[in-house]
Amino acid sequence: MPVGPDEYRLMDVLQGGRCFYCGEPVGAKATFDHLIPLAYGGLDAAPNVVLAHRRCNQRKADRLPTAEEVERFAAQRRRSRLGVWPPLLALLDAEPGDEWMTVARAIAGMTKP
Repeated sequence: MPVGPDEYRLMDVLQGGRCFYCGEPVGAKATFDHLIPLAYGGLDAAPNVVLAHRRCNQRKADRLPTAEEVERFAAQRRRSRLGVWPPLLALLDAEPGDEWMTVARAIAGMTKP
């Protein structure tokens, strides 16, 4: 369930029209960034997506979000229908150096046998 126009507008409002990473106005040049990258099992839906400038999205590349980014994302989404994908919240309890394994376990725990 990729991000639709209504979800895009709601993200824009929640982020105050600003890039999630640099905080500058994002305008019509917004791209979708997957906080947990698709290549590593990330969800292609609003609970794992933010609006970002193309350059900020490219700079982030395929790294996981920092704890501060996860906390900010969760605070923005707290009362929103867009939600927060649970594997992102699992990062808050990850031991340093164990972030990728924590995400992989959280994603694996969500799949049904």
